[in-house]
Amino acid sequence: MFSYIESIKIDKGSDCGSDILIFPSWEKLWETADKLDEMIDKECDLFDATIPDNITDEKYDDLADIAGFDEDNVLVRFEDDLAFCSLRKKVEVLENKWIESQGDGDWNINEDPDNHFIYDETERALFSVNNEVIIGEKKTGYIYYKLIDNFNWIEVHDWDINAIKQVSRGLIPTNNPNVIVVKKIKTNENLQSSAECKTHIKKTRYYLNGTNRIKIKSKVINNDSWGAKKISALTVGYKKKNGKWKRARTRIAAGVTGSDIANNSVLYQNCGIAFEKHKVKEKRRRRVKAKIRGQRFDGASLIIGIKPQKAYSYHKQGSINLRLDYYDMY
Repeated sequence: MFSYIESIKIDKGSDCGSDILIFPSWEKLWETADKLDEMIDKECDLFDATIPDNITDEKYDDLADIAGFDEDNVLVRFEDDLAFCSLRKKVEVLENKWIESQGDGDWNINEDPDNHFIYDETERALFSVNNEVIIGEKKTGYIYYKLIDNFNWIEVHDWDINAIKQVSRGLIPTNNPNVIVVKKIKTNENLQSSAECKTHIKKTRYYLNGTNRIKIKSKVINNDSWGAKKISALTVGYKKKNGKWKRARTRIAAGVTGSDIANNSVLYQNCGIAFEKHKVKEKRRRRVKAKIRGQRFDGASLIIGIKPQKAYSYHKQGSINLRLDYYDMY
């Protein structure tokens, strides 16, 4: 299914079978993320079809353990098939340790390992532990990318393996013409296209609900260089078990909606032409994600614009029911 993906090992001293993936194009990378999400949803829905609706979260966990079911099974198999050490796995290990050390008060979002600029676990499964990927083919050549944040990155051209190894370790050979440092946006203030319309948004926050807690992630990104164009809402569930907090399966929801959950969001192509979209998911999961992604709009490159009171990030768990205006985020 993913025969177009290659994997290589750059760091000979690592325990990984491969530490960077190669995709023919950025479009293929995002298509892979979408396909993996489809596979995750299908596998989860098949398991849910065998489980009564009215059981407790604890009973659901017991049945999942007996069946060997986990919502990350698809991503784990993908990584294992490529013998790949992914960013997803790295963040997961760090986050689990961090969560277990947290108390019942406020958590510092800036210390949370999951507060990574690549919000999405599925997308993290495609990048190396150092936020790296290689794009290209033998006929056209390859470009190595190391992402710094959503709009800044380092490229290495002409298959310069020595330069790739240096950049991977955090060294930038400034006198090497094959190495290009790209700085698109330097400050958060630059993320807004105008006072009336925003094209780049990100927000992460926790909400406490008794022995449960959720984290919300909301994002709008338009990056032509990577083809990363989407609006998304993600809800993560936590529960306190045996005195420690953990990511836990609980009934949670996420959506991209209008001011009412049943209404469509109104988005704006390049802050001009309005178009409507709606996506809501509610599942018993550790995380639930709603995303709307695209590349083209009426023949032009898609640029998702957000105006006030037109698009909302929806999140729900128990008594927590949130509809947050994307425009008010930053």
